[in-house]
Amino acid sequence: MDLYNKKILVIEDDEHIFAVIKAMFKQYDNNSLILKKNGKEGLKEALQNEYDLLLLDIMLPKKDGWEICKELKEKKNDLPIIMLTAKSEEADKVLGLEIGADDYVTKPFSPRELTARIKAVLRRYEKTESKKTDTLYFDSLNMEIDTDSYTVTIDEENVSFTPKEFKLLSFLAQNKEQVFTREQLLENIWGFENLTETRTIDEHIKRIRKKLNNTGIEFQPIKTVWGVGYKFSIRKENNND
Repeated sequence: MDLYNKKILVIEDDEHIFAVIKAMFKQYDNNSLILKKNGKEGLKEALQNEYDLLLLDIMLPKKDGWEICKELKEKKNDLPIIMLTAKSEEADKVLGLEIGADDYVTKPFSPRELTARIKAVLRRYEKTESKKTDTLYFDSLNMEIDTDSYTVTIDEENVSFTPKEFKLLSFLAQNKEQVFTREQLLENIWGFENLTETRTIDEHIKRIRKKLNNTGIEFQPIKTVWGVGYKFSIRKENNND
């Protein structure tokens, strides 16, 4: 993965941090690095123009990073987001994952670390795009998952999911009957390895199940494999939520 010809939005009110990021990208040709110093202008820019990546500070004037991330995901904007934060507490990291961030880097950070994180997120997005299939059908559930439009329909009724919920559901569905640990799901959906924030997976699974159950679906396809993790299964007899 290289960083040539990438268009990156930075929403950051610390000009020193931006200068570090700008110097970091100097070695790559044809990059477009756009800076917005407050959250309100940054969100507007992210919604109106296309970018390959968003580097998002948390503590911002006018609108903080949590709000920006949440609004982008609510509007089904699939822009990859790396949050830049001075907060190192686990709860803050978990919150970032749960509202849709793809990764986080704690300040102060080294240019080498940030470069590696950016490459990992972009590589994962490109891999996801190349593996997409148009539509997944599950006749026994009357369920259709369209990975292009990010829509799920059950009995021809649309079921709304956040982008991360959709990615988790569609990833499991694309690999039905295969069991994944929480760590594997974090790595595949968020790109994290060897981290302790696995409870964010449980929270996302809980919300996905609730939304599926609210449709009156005949049985729950997201199965818990006790002591291991989760899988997507259309076998009724293995329904062990």
